[in-house]
Amino acid sequence: MPQITPLIVLNTLIKHETLTLDDLAKEENIGMTLRPDDLQSVLDELNNRGFVDVLNDVLPVTYTITDDGITEGSRLSDKFEVQ
Repeated sequence: MPQITPLIVLNTLIKHETLTLDDLAKEENIGMTLRPDDLQSVLDELNNRGFVDVLNDVLPVTYTITDDGITEGSRLSDKFEVQ
């Protein structure tokens, strides 16, 4: 099974801006089949670093990219030459 990375999650949120956890985990959005715990771990890391936010008072849990997350996603894409 492919490994989920912060870059993959950031690029997905850059493309979609805001997604629920379930929508983010869909193969057509993230580009791979995931184990839910792996995705949650990356989202927690990105949230702790200020790259994604959890929308307050929204159910189901919904994630959105921050300006810092867009900058970091662009930086990582350039570093790893992702198109």
